[in-house]
Amino acid sequence: MSKYEALPLGLRKLGNSPGVSKAVLDVAERMAGNANAVGDSKYEAATAKVTAGWDNEERAGAVVREVEHDWEDSRDAILLRVADAMRRVRKR
Repeated sequence: MSKYEALPLGLRKLGNSPGVSKAVLDVAERMAGNANAVGDSKYEAATAKVTAGWDNEERAGAVVREVEHDWEDSRDAILLRVADAMRRVRKR
């Protein structure tokens, strides 16, 4: 039986690949769109670097941020509700 060994260079390449970058941005854009549909604030998605891996290197990531604030969205926790709803749909 062979022993599994992670290949840090391969994981680093994968984590910074255009495909992963596009995938995480696509999810963030979908989340921002869902939040815009149900909330009164304005949300946008953007690429961001995240720290990951055994060596804590930067990898592709994305963020959803509120660019125009409406207090009702804070009160109603719109981004948290949208993230929870998206997670529940994915599990089906």
